Amino acid sequence: MKLGISHQRPADFSDARFRYLRTMGVETMEVRLESEEATFEHLRDIRDRVTSAGFELHEIMLDDLYSAAAFTLGLPERDPVIDRLCAFIRDLGQLGIRYTTYAWHTGGAYQTGTTVSRGAETRLFRNADAQALPAAFASTYDDDAMWANYRYFMDRVLPVAQEAGVHLQLHPNDPPVNHQGVARIFRSTDAFREAMDIAGGDTHAGILFCVGTWSEMPGANGRGEDIVAAIREFGASGHIHQVHFRNTSAPLPDFHETFPDNGYVDLVAVMRALAEVGFDGIVVPDHVPGDGRVEEAYTFGYIRALIQAVG
Repeated sequence: MKLGISHQRPADFSDARFRYLRTMGVETMEVRLESEEATFEHLRDIRDRVTSAGFELHEIMLDDLYSAAAFTLGLPERDPVIDRLCAFIRDLGQLGIRYTTYAWHTGGAYQTGTTVSRGAETRLFRNADAQALPAAFASTYDDDAMWANYRYFMDRVLPVAQEAGVHLQLHPNDPPVNHQGVARIFRSTDAFREAMDIAGGDTHAGILFCVGTWSEMPGANGRGEDIVAAIREFGASGHIHQVHFRNTSAPLPDFHETFPDNGYVDLVAVMRALAEVGFDGIVVPDHVPGDGRVEEAYTFGYIRALIQAVG
């Protein structure tokens, strides 16, 4: 396993930033940018800048297209948007960048407030507050509609990814609950089984296993999904390509984000399960309470120590 960093943008690149990341033990990274910036030449420049600084470039993803309403909701303009995404995937393949992330209309009422976790401000979500919000669109989109749109998307995009040698990483819906008139279909382990089946088990259609979002899922009994079992299932089949290592206070209906060692999920057990299935991909903090380098550095150290402990 490799310690990584997510949510990096080209504007973040500096010698000082790279020195700090090397000091933290970071080995690999995810970079994000807008589709209008994602020319072949700029993608090549990002690859070269990251690798010349001594890091592996795990993936590049498009902030504005990775979960675009055009294809997730099946809007009239979806075909040209899908075509643009496919062109981006082909460029990644030519540049030897083997991963990119997508999601299925995630977000919405991502948080309904803030609270404090061990002295640091952190995200708070209350489902009742989310359900009280008005619909986001003139139409509503139920599970059947969202699954139909997903199948259409995969029919178009997966063959391109296969040919390019690029692995798609599906991120769960965060928060994993229907709201504002849109079904958030990737809200359970069962939904990911369905997605892997739609792709015929091909690992080019894989998972960005966000432990934090999985911890928000209520599960069949309302006490949360069995995260370790899900890792063993999807990890053994080679479908997990990246892990967001994050913790929360409880599953839905209400939760707040915590530091990795004071949430309800046993992240030591999670890391052991990743080691047991032979996962050798990237593990990143995702996001952490607070807004400073101290909180981030604490989380880097926690993850790095666990990787070494189970290795």
